[in-house]
Amino acid sequence: MQQAQALRPLILAMAAGFAAQAQAQAQSTPAAHNALPAVKIEGKSEQRRLGLDGASQTGSRLGLSLRETPASVEVIDQEQMERRGARTLEEALRGAAGLTVGGSPGSPGVASTRGFTGGFITYLFDGGRVSTPTMSNRPQDSWNYERIEVLKGPASVLYGEGGIGGAVNFVPKQPDRQAPGAQALLSYGSHGALRAAVGLGGALGDSGAYRVDYSRNQSDGWRPRSGSRMDHLTGALAFRPAADLRLDLSADWMRDALEADYGVPLVSAAFATEPTGVVSDGAGRVIDRRLTRLNYNVSDGRMDSDSLWLRARLAWQITPQWLLRNELSHYKADRMWRNSESYTFVAPDRIKRTLSLVSHAHQVLSNRLDLSHQGLLAGLANRFVIGMELSRTDFASQRRFSDDSAATNAALQVSALQPQAGVYLDNPALFTGAGNRTDVSTDVSTTALFAEDSIKLGEALTLVAGLRSERIKLERRVEDLNTAAVGSFGGRYRPDSLRLGAVYDWSPRSALYAQAVNAAAPVGSSNLLLQSAANAAFPLTRGQQYELGIKQSLPDSLLDWTLALYRIEQRNVLSRDPSKPALTVNNGQISSQGIELSAAWRATAGLTLSGNLALVDAQFDTLVETGGVSRVGKRPTNVPKQTARLWADYRLAGLPLSVGASLAHTGAMYTDNANLTRINGHTLLDLYASWRTQAALLSLRVRNAGDKLYASWTAANTSQLILGAPRSVELSAKFDF
Repeated sequence: MQQAQALRPLILAMAAGFAAQAQAQAQSTPAAHNALPAVKIEGKSEQRRLGLDGASQTGSRLGLSLRETPASVEVIDQEQMERRGARTLEEALRGAAGLTVGGSPGSPGVASTRGFTGGFITYLFDGGRVSTPTMSNRPQDSWNYERIEVLKGPASVLYGEGGIGGAVNFVPKQPDRQAPGAQALLSYGSHGALRAAVGLGGALGDSGAYRVDYSRNQSDGWRPRSGSRMDHLTGALAFRPAADLRLDLSADWMRDALEADYGVPLVSAAFATEPTGVVSDGAGRVIDRRLTRLNYNVSDGRMDSDSLWLRARLAWQITPQWLLRNELSHYKADRMWRNSESYTFVAPDRIKRTLSLVSHAHQVLSNRLDLSHQGLLAGLANRFVIGMELSRTDFASQRRFSDDSAATNAALQVSALQPQAGVYLDNPALFTGAGNRTDVSTDVSTTALFAEDSIKLGEALTLVAGLRSERIKLERRVEDLNTAAVGSFGGRYRPDSLRLGAVYDWSPRSALYAQAVNAAAPVGSSNLLLQSAANAAFPLTRGQQYELGIKQSLPDSLLDWTLALYRIEQRNVLSRDPSKPALTVNNGQISSQGIELSAAWRATAGLTLSGNLALVDAQFDTLVETGGVSRVGKRPTNVPKQTARLWADYRLAGLPLSVGASLAHTGAMYTDNANLTRINGHTLLDLYASWRTQAALLSLRVRNAGDKLYASWTAANTSQLILGAPRSVELSAKFDF
């Protein structure tokens, strides 16, 4: 609450101060020289399709277009999110080629792509990173965001350790003095789903611009006690203090309070009277339909977060060729989980539960400085950027986990069919044993140097290279309240990441590309903030990718399409010594290879078809687990072999009416490294119709029109699943003023 109260005077002070500065500057400098540069407004995505000629800040720091970038980069803009009915960032991401999104309430909205999940996908917000998504990501409304950019494959060369599978950048709406106006949204749907949002932006003084957006997203949830409430306020100011200077200030405040739903446990076939085909299990267990509307969490379960992120960017155009930029940011978040998270069936008719409490006090201070040049090098067109990044993370956490004693299990068990939820029991007798009641603190300091270069060798061939060198200092302190032991340890890491790529333009709108890129990440879950003393002693895990691809636009056919083929290998994965299974080593290896195809076609004046297909073959090349059991040839968890998306949008001639449908297929995936429990694949159908009036765009949408029962992700243990929502209906109205 204190952060929310502090945000309002901060924005008002920024606006007032810089409005006065802009007015004073306007009196001494002609307005024509002080105006912000014009913003190029692209057509709707129906017209520009995949947007291959648009720039992406995620695939490179050089300002390259998607077509010029030797990597697979996909952009999902706000218009696409609206047309596809993506209410949250998670729903929007599910439209990206080869991406699946799930996660348990403990780490909501994490992604899987190219064979890697969770912490091995880097999440960025407006180009900045605070930690792995399993640590910091929260569910968010899509209203506040201008676009989402998805970079496939290793991203350490751009964003530091982590990101072996890829990077996702959520870009908030930006100030634009050329497009003043206001927008609002109101929608209501099944299960008490309510969205209300408003946005306002335009010119500020003679040289500035502003943008403010607020969204409220709430729902009762389709299962008992699974409701959610999310509030998000973003604000930004942009000014030209001088003709060659630009200053951008932004603030992002977010609060959520969720009733955590940790899913449904598998039960024995003997117990189930309404078995379903959601899973195929080696032990014959099933999801019983009778349990799909039950919640085993405690009645006072908590999962909430409060965060504030402040950023200041200064850009100095030293000469027409040279640009100096600096970005300073501070992030602060408090998070709390207090729930019963894990549910295991115990014959004949009981559910064994656990209790968990985890708190986060998380702060990140970072600064990035870079110098870029665009011009000629030895007579050849060349762009390069060189820079330095400094960051400091302070993290503290209370961690409480119930033990597995017979007395604790008896106290926490409930009936499978008539569970008495009870309340969270904050009793130390339930949390005995080493490691079950700890207070931890972590400090991470990172210094990074980075450089990128793009040089054009003739008319058709462009070479792109990138390098990042990091120095990471980790310090951790763990106090065990049960044993009274206090331990301090640390680590020093010096990862270097490299990207080499080439783009060959065989025609003005057709490009072939190739790249080799590597990455580094902490062993285990790729999370330095929770690294154990044993794992901190290991060197970082390493990943490398080789990729070939095609990006082409066919103007006469009104068709854009892209194709990518890749192979990724991750080495130094934690494993067990085959001859000494009790000894942990890091000689494991994971590999994945696959193909991704995306296309968008303006078939007629009214009909647009778009879609994507991804096939991935991921496996453990080397991995030994506890007891000396080999997992060689098995597939990592939550990695489907195939995903496919298809959208059809039709605008009726002579009527302000559009109708559309989407099909989304997700292939089977496993909940465990042994591949004993398979989440079966599913295909979902969504339908919509929109009517444009002078006052608003009215839309009616039916999600999961076939009312398919399916699981989307593995929850707190390998025999507990997060189920997807049943059929729902939503009516919305969007207003432009």
